[in-house]
Amino acid sequence: MKVELRGWKAIALLLVIAAVLAGKFLAERSTLESEAADELKFWLRSEYLARGMHDIDAGQMTEEELEAKGDELLSLNEIEFRSVKARGRGDDIVVKIDVRVAGALPPDGRPVRYFRMSHSVVTGWRVRRETKALSYYLKLF
Repeated sequence: MKVELRGWKAIALLLVIAAVLAGKFLAERSTLESEAADELKFWLRSEYLARGMHDIDAGQMTEEELEAKGDELLSLNEIEFRSVKARGRGDDIVVKIDVRVAGALPPDGRPVRYFRMSHSVVTGWRVRRETKALSYYLKLF
């Protein structure tokens, strides 16, 4: 059996292949749902609060210092993402986020972070671990 694609049939086949590849490319680099962003915020919030609570010695602080520290810790809840981008799908998603805390740089000084996440219909979104930028950019291939 010999198949020859010429003329409009070849063009139609190329358009279908291009559409499928473009759809796959866009799906792998899509923006995450708000549920995934909530999981990332929870991860970051716990990390920032743990770091902020590390040096507190309430017995050695004045009332004003304690109040100021409390306000500082409360401001760590104001996490916002300037951008959220993802590559991959299913159980192997790498996410790049640009983070701001209370409108400023995060307390650790790292505004851009990368995380490995997974998604399941049963369990929903889950942050697996922090990763490096290289993992995100290797998802191009």
